Order: sequence, then structure tokens, then C-alpha cells
Amino acid sequence: MKRFFSGWINSLNGRLVFFWLIGGLVPVVLLGGATTYINYYYVREQAIHFASEMVQEKAQSLINLQKPVVSVSNHIASDSNMLDVLFEEASVSSVSEIRINALIENGLAQYFSLDGLTAISLILKEGRSYSLSIEVEVTSIDLKMLQSQVESCQQLSNSQLCWPGIQSNINKKSRHKQVIPAIKQVYRLNEDTMQVEQIGYLYLAFSTNSYRKMLKQASSNKMPLLVLDQTNSVIFHDVPALAGLSVASNMLPPQDDTPYYAEINGEPFYLVSHTSNISGWRFIMMVPEKQIMQGIYQTLFIATGLISLSLIFMLIAWINVRRRVLIPLQALSKAMRNKERKVFGYDEKKFELKEIHTLFYWYNKYVEIVENRDQQAIHLREAYDELKRTQEQLIESEKMAALGKLVAGVAHEINTPLGVSLTSITHIKDMYEDMDTLFTQNTMKRSDLEQFLSGNQQGLAISLNNLNRVSKLVNTFKTVATDQHVEELQNLSFAEYLKNTLISLEPNLKNTNITTKWDCDQELVLSTYPGILWQVFSNLIMNSLIHGYVTDEVGIINIAVQLKGEFVTITYSDDGCGMNEEVRASIFLPFYTTKRHRGGTGLGMHIVYNMVTHKLKGSISCRSEIGSGTEFIITLPQNYQPPK
Repeated sequence: MKRFFSGWINSLNGRLVFFWLIGGLVPVVLLGGATTYINYYYVREQAIHFASEMVQEKAQSLINLQKPVVSVSNHIASDSNMLDVLFEEASVSSVSEIRINALIENGLAQYFSLDGLTAISLILKEGRSYSLSIEVEVTSIDLKMLQSQVESCQQLSNSQLCWPGIQSNINKKSRHKQVIPAIKQVYRLNEDTMQVEQIGYLYLAFSTNSYRKMLKQASSNKMPLLVLDQTNSVIFHDVPALAGLSVASNMLPPQDDTPYYAEINGEPFYLVSHTSNISGWRFIMMVPEKQIMQGIYQTLFIATGLISLSLIFMLIAWINVRRRVLIPLQALSKAMRNKERKVFGYDEKKFELKEIHTLFYWYNKYVEIVENRDQQAIHLREAYDELKRTQEQLIESEKMAALGKLVAGVAHEINTPLGVSLTSITHIKDMYEDMDTLFTQNTMKRSDLEQFLSGNQQGLAISLNNLNRVSKLVNTFKTVATDQHVEELQNLSFAEYLKNTLISLEPNLKNTNITTKWDCDQELVLSTYPGILWQVFSNLIMNSLIHGYVTDEVGIINIAVQLKGEFVTITYSDDGCGMNEEVRASIFLPFYTTKRHRGGTGLGMHIVYNMVTHKLKGSISCRSEIGSGTEFIITLPQNYQPPK
């Protein structure tokens, strides 16, 4: 599978599909993602802003509803005429109680226009209470329950009206079992002590149904409203059963008008709260996250539609390109791979595309050119092989010619000492015959014997010296000739080898004024092919004799050998005429010579270069200037390692 995918993605078809997907889908996906992201935050902020405004509006509506309650409670608590009636008589009788009750009810009746108000009670600390109700007569008040509700007002002061939330009705006979009370402390100036003292509580009971009805108008299924009292107990929620339950503070917004994320019964909400400055109640608008996500889903739906539409257009484009471009290119590729002259598997008349037709036309031209090129390449290869064979033959001829020159030189060198030896022995023979005649005739004198012995000794010495010279030349020739024909890796004492090599080349230097000097460490041992190295020195010396010096010119050829690390550096130099840069740059090229009129083949230095670099695995460079001689620097490995 991995190999198939790798092959497909590296094909033109795969690359087109890949880049179309990248070029078509990525902008759409990025645009859709960016739009969704922006839309999400925009919709969320808009929803939260709308919820914040709504919760402030609903809180303000309730504040407007509770403001008259505050005003009424202040009026009642400050109504001195009504309060004075309560304490105008020192003792309260039944008759006076009835009269006082009637006066209080008349005073409270004028404030009974408040929305949702079910009862107003004025409860004195001494135990008396005066009430007015719209449903039943208030005959008994649960003072313990009142005290409990008063205690729930943690910061009740003379200037504040306490709203303790939904509480049980202190009037046991009322059909409203639960009410929303508003409690205020009542104070009166004691004329005896001239001090203000608390005389009781003003208790206003409001119907929970009226408040629920009003708050329900502010709530909706999309964004439910939650109202909590100062103790975080539920005053209102869409689910009536939750009324009176306490809500954990960690589930509520830490501050007003700031969205807070919370999960309620596993459903995510954004909560926005606002606190009433009158009752201390918290109005919390619950914005479901799914309500916000509806806009996101719409955007995602549009983005998905655009992506699908892009995919459809890309599919149509790919089918068209595949039919008009890919299939013809595949057919062309197959034809090129099989070296066919015609493209099969493609109907040119069915799908006309000018560029494809032009490509096929030039492919046919290319096939013709390739066929012609192949034919030319065959001819060139044959000519090259023939040239290589000729070159190898010339190189062998050059090597044999060098060996032939060596043989001729050695033969010439041997001829002279042999002739001298033969002459000396012939002279000794003549002296022996003369001595034999004198001895036979009995005329030999002492002086004759002394002359015979002296001449015989001189002749034998001359013969022995010349025969030793012949023996040395023959041994040198034997070594060189063997090295030439047997390419065997040997460990050479290089100083001895260099000495013998120069001796073998002395015949070439005999009729010139050129002398050779060499410098080499006697302990240096070189592992190499001696026959190949002899050919190198022979060609270098012949190159100096032919190209570096004119006839009878005096010169010196120096050969210096140094060991540098694991390599042996051979510096060959002459003090001949030198060469210009053009000749120096071409000196190692085959068949390049400046003495062709004198029989030069141009292969001598080419052979040297090939032998040094290919056979001996070394390097050679040349430095020369006109009038300054020529220098060749050869670097060879000391321990030659033949290829396995």
C-alpha cells in the first residue's frame, strides 16, 4: 500500500490531484474555518451582549416594580399619625383595640395599590399586630416564623427594606402558603426618653404567582431566566419545582455583566448576571451554547457545501485533464519506454488537443533522430574501438621500439669490450706461439720469459675488465627485459633500481653531452611494478633528449627521490629549452608532438601519464617555462595495493 501510494503521488496524475486538492480545498477550508471561528465569537459575543442587555432590562423592570414598595414602606414607617395611635393610650382595652385596629387598617388601605400585594402587617415587638389582607382576615401571625425571616435579613437597617426571597406566609390562614415578603424595621421617637427606638416590623407579603407571571414574560425557552436571592436560593426559574432550592456559588458568575461558562445538568451554558441594588436579588440570563452553535452550524453547512462544490468542480476538471492530457501522456510514455514509432491507446481524432498533437509530432521526429543517432553511435563506437586498438598497437610498438633501442644500445656497448677482449686474447695467443718457438729451438732467454709474462698479465687484465663490463651489461639488460615482459609487483631497493635503470639507458646518452644525477635514500623500499616504472624513466629521458636539447648541447638531468608520509615523490628535471604554456597544457594528450618531422608519434608522454595514473595509481604534473627547463613531479604510493 505504501509503495502504491508513493508511486501514485510521484506520478503526474497524483501530483495534479494533490495540488488541485491543496489549491482548491485549502483556501475553502481556511475561509470556512476562519468564518466559523469569527462567526462563533461574533455570535457568542452578540448573544452574550443581548443577554446582558436583557438581564439588565428585566432586572430594571423588577426594580421599577419594587421601587414603589420601598417608597410605601418608607411612608408607612414614617407615618407619625398612625404610629401615635398605637401608643396614645396607656392601657389597651378591647374597645380601644378595635378602634386602633380600624384606624390602622384605614391608614394601610391607602397603600394597598401595589402590584401583587396580598397583605400588610404592622407587628410590634410587644406582641401586638395589625394587618390588612385582600383575601382573609389576619387573625393569627406566626411570630417565630417572622423572627426567622427577620434573621435571614443579615444586614437589615432602619433605612433598608429586606427582601428575603420566597418564604412561608406568617399568616397561617392565607391561601398563599408561600409569599415574597418585604420586611422593614419601624422606629418611633420616645417622648419620655427623647430617643428613637425600634417598635416593630413592617411586613409586606407579595404573591409569588404575580412575581412569577411577571418574570416568566422575561424568560424564554432559548434563554431561560434565573432569579436568586441574597442567599443564592432560587426565586424564579422556568421549572417551578426549583423555587426555594439553593445554588452552589461555584456555578454562578463571579461578577456581574461578565459571561461565565458553566455546565448545568450536563448542558453547557453561558451565564450573564445583574444584581438589583434594591432587593439584592441576582438576575441571571442562561444562554445555551447550542443556541450560539446554531449559527456556527449554518456556517459549517455553507462551508461544507462550498467544499463539496469545489470537489465536484475539481473532479470534473480532473476527468477532463485526465482524458485530454494524462491518458495521451501515459500512452506517449509507454511508447517512449518501448521505443515505438507510433503512440497506441490514444484516439487523436476523438480528443483533439493542439499541444498533444504537437508533442506527438515531435516525438516521431525524436524517434527518427534517436534511430539516426543510434546508427551514428554504432559507427562511432566501431571507429573508437578501432582507434583504441590502433592506439594500443602504437603503444606496444612504442614499447617494443624502446626495447629495441635498448637491445641495439646494449649490443653496441657489448661489441666494444668484446672486441677489446678478443684482441687482447689474440695478442696473448701470438705471444704464446712466439714463446713456444723459442722454447722449441732452445733459444729462450730470461728477458723473453719476463716480456711474455708481463704481456700475458696485461692482456689477461684487459680481457677480464672488458668481460666483466659485458657481464654487467648483460645482467642489466636481462633484468630490464624481464621486467618489461613480466608485470609482477615487487619490493624494490629503489636506489639500486634507479642506478641499474640509468645504466641500461646509458647507450642513449653515450653520444650526447648530457649527464644524469640522482639522489635517493639507500634504505628506501618501494612496492611497485619495475617494468612499468622503467618505461616511465625511459620515456622521460628520451623526451628530454629529443625535445629539450639540441645536438651537442651540454645539459644535466636530475632525478631526486623523497619519501613523504606514505608516498614517494620523484622529481625529474632537465635544464633544456623548456616549453610554452600551450605545449605544457597538451603534453599528456595522445598523438600530440612538436617533432613529428623527426619521427615523433606523440605517444611517449601519454604513455607515461597512463602508466603513472592507471597502472601505478599515482599522479604526475608538469612545470615548464621557455629557457628554464622542464620539471615532472611524480607521486607514487610506497606500498602499492593492487585492486582485488
